[in-house]
Amino acid sequence: MSGVEPTPSQPDAAAADQTVARSDPKSGKKTLRRRQAGAAVALIAAAAALWAASRMVWATLTVTDDLSPIRALKVHGSDWSPWLTPLALVLLAAIAAGAAMRGWALRIVAILVALGGVLAASPAVSLLVGGDQDTYAAKAIDLSYRFRLLLVTTNSWAGVVVLIGAALAVVGGVLLLRVANGEAMSSKYSSPAARRAELEKKTFREYRERQQRTDDESSAPESERLLWDALDTGVDPTEEK
Repeated sequence: MSGVEPTPSQPDAAAADQTVARSDPKSGKKTLRRRQAGAAVALIAAAAALWAASRMVWATLTVTDDLSPIRALKVHGSDWSPWLTPLALVLLAAIAAGAAMRGWALRIVAILVALGGVLAASPAVSLLVGGDQDTYAAKAIDLSYRFRLLLVTTNSWAGVVVLIGAALAVVGGVLLLRVANGEAMSSKYSSPAARRAELEKKTFREYRERQQRTDDESSAPESERLLWDALDTGVDPTEEK
């Protein structure tokens, strides 16, 4: 035999969290803080991306009214999708909620953040995939009926920025959910102070048991102890001299 022990399989994320929570509570808290910080960074970046997308030009409409020169009208992200800016503000508010809330409240916030990220991607998909963009773009800026639409040019980069922001929002929501699950998991284990107290109780209990056994042995008759000592030295104490 080679003497090489088989390598155990890698534990999953939940098992790893349980191991950290049991063996080193400080490391578990550091992990939760890192996840919370990562969620905050992801949500800030997502909010910035959505806000930037709301300021970008999503489409340019070339129109004419047959009385004046041809005009180019711009459709911004806030026109195409009015809730991009409010959603960015909600993501920023979720950072404060993630720092203040615990348990199921934090789980609900995390799920709402992830759903918000998924919903944020819908206008970007409509921009990138296509469809009846001419009519939608005209409605987005309330194009007057006196203008005749000649051409619509879309900006695909605006959709890409929104998709990046949506993905970051989903990542932030997942990290917040892991923070909530990690806090619930760590709360199942006693604090270091509680474990020290339990260890002290166990140590004193074992000490008292050993002390009790010692006292019981010392209470035996002295003559009995002498008999055993005599036997140990090879002398028969019952033999008459």
